[in-house]
Parts: sequence; structure tokens; C-alpha cells
Amino acid sequence: MDLISSRTIEITKLGMDGLMDRQHAISSNIANVMTPDYQRKEVAFESQLAEIIEKEDLKDYIKGQNSIKYVPPNVDVFTGEIHQYRTPTLQEKAYLKSNTMEDYKPQYVTDIYSGPNIDGNNVELEREMMDLSKTGTQYLVLSNLERRQFTDLGNVIRGQ
Repeated sequence: MDLISSRTIEITKLGMDGLMDRQHAISSNIANVMTPDYQRKEVAFESQLAEIIEKEDLKDYIKGQNSIKYVPPNVDVFTGEIHQYRTPTLQEKAYLKSNTMEDYKPQYVTDIYSGPNIDGNNVELEREMMDLSKTGTQYLVLSNLERRQFTDLGNVIRGQ
């Protein structure tokens, strides 16, 4: 793990962006609660974040398997196996240089599964208010995590 790792900061930023888009969709749903034939909107981004985290974990694994530090081969006294570090393949080098976060884009989805009211509108105000509260809480948690990262980074810089 790098001393100054931006992975947590980048992933929390992406999560906060997705939550902000979700909050906009919920606000739009609330604003259109009385609009005939309006179909509520949702924002999906969690699976994209999970995929980014998996890719970043794979990068960490590749880095761990391919140390650039030279160590003479060690012979295991019990099995006779020779343990040595290897250099990454060209594919692994290309993967390590790739930006796994560049394709991230929260998806706006129309909710077709909720049953419409008499006027064709499928927005339920109570559900939207609960979703708004949940989204706000999730945003608060991520912003606190990011604040802690910056506090820790500031402490390292100050030598504390």
C-alpha cells in the first residue's frame, strides 16, 4: 500500500458523485409527484463501483506478485522449491497502467416496475422521502471517510 494512496479518495469521490446524481433523480421524482404519466427515475452505480474496486484489488495483487526489489532466490528447506520474484508480463504492465475509473458513469434508469396510480404516475412520496434520507446518510458517511483520509494525510505531512 502506498503511503499516500489516492485509491480511497478516488472511490469515495465516485461514490459521492453517484449519490449526488441519485439525489437529483429523487428531487426530480418529488417535483413530479403530481405530473400525469411521469415515471420515476433511479440511479444505478453500485455495481460499477464494485467492479472498479475488484480491478484495483487485482492491480494490488499483481504488484504484490511482481516486486521490483531484487532478492536472490530462496530455497525452501522443507520442499526444495525456489522462491524468487518475477517481472510483470507486458499484459500485466499494460493493466497496471490502465485507468479503471475512466468508464464510470452512473446510469439513470426509468422505474417500470412500480405500479402506476390512476393518472399513470408511479411516484410514491413516502418512498422518495425515505430514499432521499438514505442517500443523504450514505453521502455523509462517504464525506466523513474522505475527511478522515485528508486529515491523516495532513498529519503525515506535519509529521504527527
